[in-house]
Amino acid sequence: GALQRFIRPGDVVFDLGANIGFYSRFMAQHFKAGQVFAFEPMASNLFMLAENLELGGCASKVTIMPFAVGDEDGTVNFQVDDLTSNSGSLDSVMHGRASRSRSQYGLPPKAVQVPISRLDTLIATGQVPVPAVIKVDVEGAEALVVKGATRLLSEHAPRMAFELHGPAFARDTLQSLWDVSYRCFGYLNVNGNSAYREILPADLPHVAKQGSLRLLVAAKTAEELEQPIQYFSLPS
Repeated sequence: GALQRFIRPGDVVFDLGANIGFYSRFMAQHFKAGQVFAFEPMASNLFMLAENLELGGCASKVTIMPFAVGDEDGTVNFQVDDLTSNSGSLDSVMHGRASRSRSQYGLPPKAVQVPISRLDTLIATGQVPVPAVIKVDVEGAEALVVKGATRLLSEHAPRMAFELHGPAFARDTLQSLWDVSYRCFGYLNVNGNSAYREILPADLPHVAKQGSLRLLVAAKTAEELEQPIQYFSLPS
């Protein structure tokens, strides 16, 4: 459907926050992406990610990148959400707080050290090719990803799809995209009515409400996004 205009056969796609690879596999198998780079910083997910790609017969099309993506290069603390989702958030996002499931059960923070890189650095050093599409599901670090990719976005204008993790992160992500002249579209809930349209600065009071904007697509030109983009859902 609509996402096939977004991910086109042969595209180079970055899957940021690949977890165990459901989206990477879907993009390679269903949307016929030419090459997928699956970024996943949690060591505990990497074995299952590799196994999943083998099972799907698409391991040759997917390159596993075992680190986080943000606005810095080096090593950072990563707050692990190891009770429910086997995911986590950058400590710069959590500010030392425990992940969602650990705080829910009254458990202390659990941090691990993970390597991190800016997309601009990876492109400049030739570690990855320029992507046509970037999918971002990074538990609150979405704006940091954009800030670490300003050269890539300015020079090559890849299409982007974001899963958002709350009003504050949604606002920061929108602002970082507007700063690099991207147009942003999504299903915005206003007074109980959800409609697909361009998100503009005047919409920020609506974005500030919990659950009003969960998914966002962005590109340099509005024409690429004006038809509703259905975000593919995976079996739960």
